[in-house]
Amino acid sequence: MNICSGIADNLPFLQSIKNNYAKIIYLLIISVIFSPIYLTAQENNADSPSRKLLALNIASSRILDTVYSANQQISDSELIAPKPRLLPDKMSFAERGLWGEHGIMRGLGIAGPLTPENRKSELQARRTMLTIHQIGGFATLALMITTAYFGQQTLNGNRADASKHNTFIALTIGSYSLTGLLAVLSPPPMIRRDDEISTTSIHKALAWVHFAGMIITPILGSLIGGSRHLSAHIDQAHYHQYAGYITTAVFAVSMIVVTF
Repeated sequence: MNICSGIADNLPFLQSIKNNYAKIIYLLIISVIFSPIYLTAQENNADSPSRKLLALNIASSRILDTVYSANQQISDSELIAPKPRLLPDKMSFAERGLWGEHGIMRGLGIAGPLTPENRKSELQARRTMLTIHQIGGFATLALMITTAYFGQQTLNGNRADASKHNTFIALTIGSYSLTGLLAVLSPPPMIRRDDEISTTSIHKALAWVHFAGMIITPILGSLIGGSRHLSAHIDQAHYHQYAGYITTAVFAVSMIVVTF
């Protein structure tokens, strides 16, 4: 030990290390003694960085608690996914009045509430009604042609065919009305693209023409006053004849377009 001390005393470099080592030990002892007092003073100082950091953490925690509480107060209705669109954007006045969310069909209990399950049943009913509508259209066309035939025979002088002509007029009007109601009363589709020109849009456009013809033709026929007054009202009879032929031709075209 004396030898090491003597060597250290003779070498300045080792003497410097010895003195610094003593200083380091001294500083460590002072730090251990006074560090609790220093930390306590820092916490009690309102302007200290640690105090500000603590306050910031508390404020952030309160903000997070407020956001969490607000989220907990969201009602169940706001968490439900938006309702699917069950009706087309474009609906006629009759469709909206009959099959809308508060339409007559739902009010009378004929159709259930507007739900995906009920709409599926309505679409099946729509397909059935439009299929019968198409079959009824061909039946009506056959009646129209038969009516026009007996009308032409009556106009040619076969007075015995006048009663047959009148019978088929009644059958044609009845069949035409039922066939048209099947289309008017059918539930609307899920999607409707009325902006595009299609066979369906042409069929609907022609429907307005033959519907007008179905009103005008019987009115012109009533002006004749029966087969016994045919010769006296021959002009009215020809107008009635032309209207009947035009109506039958337009109706035939509308059926061909939507079928083929």
